Amino acid sequence: MFGNAAVITALSALTTVIAQQTCVVPFGGYGVNDVEALTALLPNCSNDATIVFQDGVKYNISTPVDFGTLNNVEIQINGNLQLPKSIPYVQELVNATAGGRLYWFTMQGYNITVSGNPDQSSEYGWVDSYGVPWWQEAQYTQPLGGLLNRPHGWSIAANSSTIRNMKLRKPIAWSFSLNGNDMHVYGNKIDAAYDLNNPGVFPFNTDGYDIHGNNVLFENNWVFNGDDCVAVNAGNNITIRNMVCEGGHGASLSATTGVNNVLFDNITSANSLYATRFKSSLNSVGNISNVTWANIHVHNATFPIFATGVYYDQNTNRGRTPGVYPANSTATHIENFTWVNVTGTISDVYTGDGSCTTDPCWYYVANATNTAGITLQLLNGTATNIQIHNVNLKPIDGKGVSNVVCDPTSFTDGTDNLGFECVNGPYMPN
Repeated sequence: MFGNAAVITALSALTTVIAQQTCVVPFGGYGVNDVEALTALLPNCSNDATIVFQDGVKYNISTPVDFGTLNNVEIQINGNLQLPKSIPYVQELVNATAGGRLYWFTMQGYNITVSGNPDQSSEYGWVDSYGVPWWQEAQYTQPLGGLLNRPHGWSIAANSSTIRNMKLRKPIAWSFSLNGNDMHVYGNKIDAAYDLNNPGVFPFNTDGYDIHGNNVLFENNWVFNGDDCVAVNAGNNITIRNMVCEGGHGASLSATTGVNNVLFDNITSANSLYATRFKSSLNSVGNISNVTWANIHVHNATFPIFATGVYYDQNTNRGRTPGVYPANSTATHIENFTWVNVTGTISDVYTGDGSCTTDPCWYYVANATNTAGITLQLLNGTATNIQIHNVNLKPIDGKGVSNVVCDPTSFTDGTDNLGFECVNGPYMPN
């Protein structure tokens, strides 16, 4: 027999189920902007609702979608969401926004789930941005990053939320900007794949995920792109595991301060400029601590293990030389950083990627060879308790050895715990 508390709990759960309504987005047909019908639904579907894009339907998402504030809402993308193909049309829309920056899909709130087609092999459930023409135009446009007024993908600011089984195809620019606590992101695909043998058509700045939040779990996601696979920008207690990153700039921590307790575990990197990366801009002031990259499987990376406190942006620093900065420069202080069990191959035959449009290249590092397995580009006294252990990296062509870029003056506590000889030269574990 149920007690009173159990009955109340059961009734509350039943009430929640009953209150959850389903809102099916109508399809208007050829040439109709389906955003208008979606927008008409939202006032009645922003709380305790499931918004459904129907399976087997290719929706015309001809203008940006602001879902507004949602609470206890799931958005099911079972059909395809197709963005406009006209570059001038999209540029005009973006240009009309403040600052010329726009996410095509935005939402905020609490307990939001954005889910893709549960049949991951289905031809439906894709968000199609038709980014390839934008990448092609980027070859002829300065500054780097493609044409002006490019839209980004999804901006989601919500606590206690989930992004699962999403499929994004040929994004124009960034895919996800995620801001919130207690988030779970899993089973997603970002396909900004490009021909590795033709880097002239390169998906500039197609970042996979930018993360700002606490208590965040990423797992079982796949990204093929031309920038950070996943980048932690701010937050605490973030775990990223069982992830595949291809063609881009790896599993990254990109921040100047305000990050603590981050774990990257069981990451596979293939044909990437970076496999793992910490980057912070020159003259930053801040602290980042307790970050681990563990069980990293590297297949052909130019820089498998990379950390820099003097990140060089070839747009804002155009005309300057990477690695050249005033003697009084400052940088973020990092503490308790660990790389452990990093194995695989260094790309010593075809180094770099298609993002290089300046001379010298933005990712140029003084003293780095074409077999740079470990590169620590850190200013004097900006690192404490850095440990790199059980590293087995070899040039992909089998010639030569893994090399290191390292300056002992970078470390406030010396190099005894570092795990290898801190010299510019061959990797020598100790």
